[in-house]
Parts: sequence; structure tokens; C-alpha cells
Amino acid sequence: MNDLQIDYFMAVATNSSFTKTSEELFVSQPAISKQIALMEKELGVKLFIRNNKRTELTEAGRRYYDFFSRYKAEMGNIKHEVSELEGVTSQTITVGILEGWDFSPWLTRVIKEFRDSHGYVDIIINYYGAKELSTMLLTDEVNLAISLKSTFDSFAEIESSNILTARKKLIYCKYNPIASKAELSPEDFVNEKFFAPWSIMDDSIVKSINTSMQPYGIRPNIQFVNNFESMVNCVRYNLGVAICDEYTGYLKDADIGALDLIEAEYVSVAIINSSTNDEVRELYQIIKDAVQGL
Repeated sequence: MNDLQIDYFMAVATNSSFTKTSEELFVSQPAISKQIALMEKELGVKLFIRNNKRTELTEAGRRYYDFFSRYKAEMGNIKHEVSELEGVTSQTITVGILEGWDFSPWLTRVIKEFRDSHGYVDIIINYYGAKELSTMLLTDEVNLAISLKSTFDSFAEIESSNILTARKKLIYCKYNPIASKAELSPEDFVNEKFFAPWSIMDDSIVKSINTSMQPYGIRPNIQFVNNFESMVNCVRYNLGVAICDEYTGYLKDADIGALDLIEAEYVSVAIINSSTNDEVRELYQIIKDAVQGL
């Protein structure tokens, strides 16, 4: 049995639903079910009763839920006490994330659990463009980074691991007359400007936009703007369209529509490969484990 299985068990018990837990953690339902099944096999008992509407704890499940709740609390307490005995001082871990992304469903849980067991560690999250993010990581101004795989590929000093696949999307203003078509497709936006942020302006972003639209026979007219937020606002005000991916927080905007594109990219978590900070490496591993099964 491992902490990941316990975390999944506690989440399913709290939500009374495998489906809700899957959506909350960004982990596939089969992956969660597999870990719960392994846990039940090791413990020799059934932990849940499933019916059409709810997933409920068995009597054994309730007892294990109470036990693991105490275990989590005590583990956090003992780690804090030991750190004080060994003279561990407080520290701050700075996490850098590619601008525009929203990982709140699962990253919020990961950070909470990490801080519950590392009370002496503060975490700060800052958002950067891709080029700035790699620089901040290399200069130790960011301790851990989450960005597209391509952000880190050319740096031998960076250790990274793919954790998610990000499907590309074309975003547009819902008030654009084109958006009223019954069956909308990327080809319909052939004459629109494609906005992109200066903060990631280089040959790679131009290549990425062109590659995304190539299957649709479009050679985009690319217009650079100040930053990611400016790009989204240009779309919101119906000045053109843009390419982003499924983790872009602005997809929740009521005025913005999105079309799935064929292309996808890996999302990676990264640290400096020479890092000797145990807490940073532990958080790095926890983030990798949190998206297991995706």
C-alpha cells in the first residue's frame, strides 16, 4: 500500500463518487479504480459499496477512513516535530507555471497535502512566458516549473518528466458572426488574425501556430501582442482568434468559444537536475504521482 492509494481512497470516500473524484483530481476513473482494487486486495476487505447514485463506505471502509485520517494528521505532526529537533528552518518553494494555465482541481490538492506534511515550507506560484520560465528555473529564481515539454528540451541542466497531454484549441469570440454556423470548424477562421503573446515570441511559437493550422490548409496571419492576457482580450473583443490548449483557464470565459485541434503537446514538470533540495525533489515526485494514469 502506498500514499497514492490512500489519497485516492480518502478522496473517493469524501466525494462518495469515483466519477467526481476523477474529475477533481484529473485522473482517469479506471486508474483510481485500479489503485482502490489493489488496496482492497492487500487489506482483504471491500472498502466501498457502489450503487447507481452514490459510492458508500462499508463498515470496514469507515474504520480505515478514520484510521487514515488520524494517520495523515499524525504524519504531518511528527514530520514537523522531527524537523524542529533537527533544526530544519522554514523555506519557500517557488513554483513557476506557464502563463494562462489553470491546474486548480488537482494542483490545489497536491499543494495542500504537501504543506500538511511540510508545515515549515511555504509555496509561492508565479506565472511566466515559456522563455522566461526556463530562464527563471536555470537561475534558481524558480525551484520547480510546469510548462510545455518544449520549454525544457534544449537544456541539459534541466530534469523534466511528462505528466499530461495538452490538446490544442482554437479560441474565438462567440459574438463573431462566423460562430453562428451550425457546424463550426477551424477552416471557417481562415481570414482571421491569429494573436500570440510577445512573452513567448520566437521561432518556436510561430512554428507551433503554423503546425496547428496546417491540417486545415490555413497559413495564419500572426499578430503579436504584449502578453497572454492581451491575446485573450483581443479574442474576447472579437479582433481575431488564438491558439491555446485545454488547460487554459480562460476557456471558462462565457464570451469565448473553443474548437479542438488535431495537434497536442506534452506538459512537463521540471527541476534543475543538480538540485539537492529534498523538499523540492519530493514535491516534484508528488506532482508526477498525482497525475498517474492520465
